[in-house]
Amino acid sequence: MTSIFQNCKAGEKNQKASADTCAAKTERGNELGVHAVREGLRVPLVRVFEEFISAGDTVTGSKRNYEASLNRNIKPYFGDQDLGSVNPADIQGWLTWMREQGYEDSTTVVRYRVLSSVFNYAVNRGYIARNPCHRVKVKQAKALRRSKKRIQIPTLDEVGRLTAELPEQLQLLAWLMCGCGLRIAEALAVTSGRFDFEEGVLYVDRQIVADGESEEPRTRTQRAHTRGRDRALRIRHLKWRDSDEGREVPLSSFVGRKVQEHIKRHGTFRIEEGRNRMTGDYLFTNISRTNIMSLAYMDKVWGAAVKAAELGRSVKKHWLRHFFASAALSRGVPVSEVAEWLGHTDPKVTYGMYAHLMPEAPARLRSVMDSIFEEGGDPGPPLETETFGEAEGCEV
Repeated sequence: MTSIFQNCKAGEKNQKASADTCAAKTERGNELGVHAVREGLRVPLVRVFEEFISAGDTVTGSKRNYEASLNRNIKPYFGDQDLGSVNPADIQGWLTWMREQGYEDSTTVVRYRVLSSVFNYAVNRGYIARNPCHRVKVKQAKALRRSKKRIQIPTLDEVGRLTAELPEQLQLLAWLMCGCGLRIAEALAVTSGRFDFEEGVLYVDRQIVADGESEEPRTRTQRAHTRGRDRALRIRHLKWRDSDEGREVPLSSFVGRKVQEHIKRHGTFRIEEGRNRMTGDYLFTNISRTNIMSLAYMDKVWGAAVKAAELGRSVKKHWLRHFFASAALSRGVPVSEVAEWLGHTDPKVTYGMYAHLMPEAPARLRSVMDSIFEEGGDPGPPLETETFGEAEGCEV
């Protein structure tokens, strides 16, 4: 009750009566979805959103996405509306407005999650009592199912034809994406020292992003062109991972041979530690072999290759990553392992995206269980859990 009475300005003569009245009004407001705001903090939602963006150690790329959401979806609809006056009906109206603006359901779900994070931030800071988004029903599962159905998987023939149209020194990129499940930013940052050909493993621990620190402008022209500020190419550790944390991905013999052929023909490009850089012998560079490959230029090269291959559809770079996931899951590789190789922190993400690629999984399980029960077999060798159980003092 103490937090409710913080908003009450009781008079000296009728302090208790005024407090009771204020408490009743606040409780009624909460029933309607209007949340109590501490005195002096009736600030616009937009300002709190900006504070949320600047808080914490969110990577620059994510901050830009939040800024885009703020400018395109929050400001046009909410304007100067106070944080504490936003109720579930406002949130629902905002979702409807975005759909009317032509946004896909999956996009509105992403925007909703960002806004909900902003309100959670406000609750944690004590600005408001609770998050109004929690009382809004959003068909997130349905939106994700629709998005999942749009996942496109290229054929092996398409991969081969597209790869043949890429510049020779960049052809290995396609094999790393479809053979190891790498994102394009991860593939461009691969170094020769991260391959273990004997064990058949590729260690992925870095990526290329366009959010690096720019040098201070020295000329009038440089000072005039400020749009590229803090958008220099940067080699950084993987997003959401600690500086010494990466992931191991199985390296097939086929892709391993492609890597060795690439190094033999094109060599590597040495980069030392410095501004926006991490030490290593990199496999890919720009065309003049003077720097790392620009993501923007890679988009142009990829588009030209797709056009030249005459595939009949526009194959996106990320589709090659879907090729890797579908190949593994459709042949019975556990989702948990595929999730680790893809770099998904939660296997639920992997399953949510690719469950439709495993329609035969229930039939496989029924067949396995029937063979065990009908033939009288054992499920398999016992798991070695005794040492773990003793050491941890828990049931396994």
